[in-house]
Amino acid sequence: MKKLITITALTTCFLFGYFTAGSAASDPDNTNKIPACTADLYRNAKAVFRCVWSKHDIKLFVIPAPTGGAANPPVLYILGGPGGRGEVHVGHMGLLAQRLNRAVLLPDSADSFPSLDCRRTDLDDAHWGISSKPEDAVFYTRPMQQSRLAACLDQVDLRGDVLARISTEAQADRLMELRETLGTNRWVVMAESYGARVALALVEKEPASIDRLILDSPETPWVESFWHTGQNFHASLERLSDFCRNEYLCPAMRLHLEERIPALISVFNRDMVEPLALRDLYSREVVAYARPTQEQLLITAFMALRSPQRMELMPYIGASNNDETLKKRFGLLLSQLLKPGGSLNVGFHHGVRCSELPLARWYEALSVDIKQYPELAPFIEYLDWRQKFVCDTIGIKSPLSFQPPQMPTVPTLILSGGLDPVTPYSAVKGAFQGSTNAVHRLYPPLGHIVHSQVDCALADVVTFVNSEAPPEESTCRKKDLELKFYTPVMKR
Repeated sequence: MKKLITITALTTCFLFGYFTAGSAASDPDNTNKIPACTADLYRNAKAVFRCVWSKHDIKLFVIPAPTGGAANPPVLYILGGPGGRGEVHVGHMGLLAQRLNRAVLLPDSADSFPSLDCRRTDLDDAHWGISSKPEDAVFYTRPMQQSRLAACLDQVDLRGDVLARISTEAQADRLMELRETLGTNRWVVMAESYGARVALALVEKEPASIDRLILDSPETPWVESFWHTGQNFHASLERLSDFCRNEYLCPAMRLHLEERIPALISVFNRDMVEPLALRDLYSREVVAYARPTQEQLLITAFMALRSPQRMELMPYIGASNNDETLKKRFGLLLSQLLKPGGSLNVGFHHGVRCSELPLARWYEALSVDIKQYPELAPFIEYLDWRQKFVCDTIGIKSPLSFQPPQMPTVPTLILSGGLDPVTPYSAVKGAFQGSTNAVHRLYPPLGHIVHSQVDCALADVVTFVNSEAPPEESTCRKKDLELKFYTPVMKR
């Protein structure tokens, strides 16, 4: 199977354990009903459960090891974001536990700070003017976005020591407490995106406790190219075009998607009268209606490059030969991305970003990207506006610089997707070029968080964790990584 999809029976089994482990599972903000984490509770676990540790009642999902794997050091999985919620990842953690034959520990730090969360009023989910009726679809303009975002941030409470408690350093300190609480001397640490920063801080504090370190699509803000989001977006579209030109089934094999996609998006404007029909990817039935702005369509295209299922639609959209066809095809992509997910704690996310990242470097890089890629200007200007508005609203002034972390001293596997516009391979490679303990795996046609996109990437992780020495080559072969460009015939 090319796409890594959690087997239904496995997911059902683990989620059943989660939802029957105690009444706290249906009451995520009530820590009084969640037991305290103990070594005995961890060692005797038979089903997925939640517990809390530290004086701040940080929540933890424990996914027990399969039969025969209890003696292996557990896997600590650190989510990205910052501010990613754990509950949506429980099923995938069950798959990791099975494949790695180890228990998986999933800290749910973001959900442990409800005062920073807008989820209870649904304000963190951008519906973008979607409606079930075409006449009710509205342009989700900048003033509407600002009003909704301001209402969300008005609920965020970052007073007192909250910023110190959610900082990257504090998260690493609490993980050391967790290891001692559970009575485990060693563990495997796996982190995605922003979580890599927490993992690197943890390695620096107690390297002797870490058997292996896996960093999937790590965030590297100490590298200049990381900040050039517009440039990275354009480069990802260029590489997608290269794949397309080498595949005769690609519907846009003779086109330059880095030019074609922004040009097609530019035809959408405020004068478009008819709302856009959002269509189910497989049935192509209309599921909702929207009147997207150019910046929203560019955001959607950028997000599509994060995973094969979505990026495979891009050439199909790029091959549109008239406005009507374009609108119909773009509706397939929008229906995948504009469904509220609630997977991010907005206050946690921006509290960390605004207080730890030298965002002036980002704003400067974005201004350069606008001049170099004017066709992407609506998207780049949106990023600039949104981050400045958030940091100003919550009253946090960003630092002027970012201290690079020490290079890991433990055996390290770094995974990168060649089409990833968020943490591009060029930035990641430059960030770890001085590390003698790191093995870097590049998966050219994949996006962000690669181990969950194809089975062979996860197999590379398993091999790395269970081998005495890191293997020289990936288990992935060319056929494992082929993009299956979308056509209606192929999806029937």
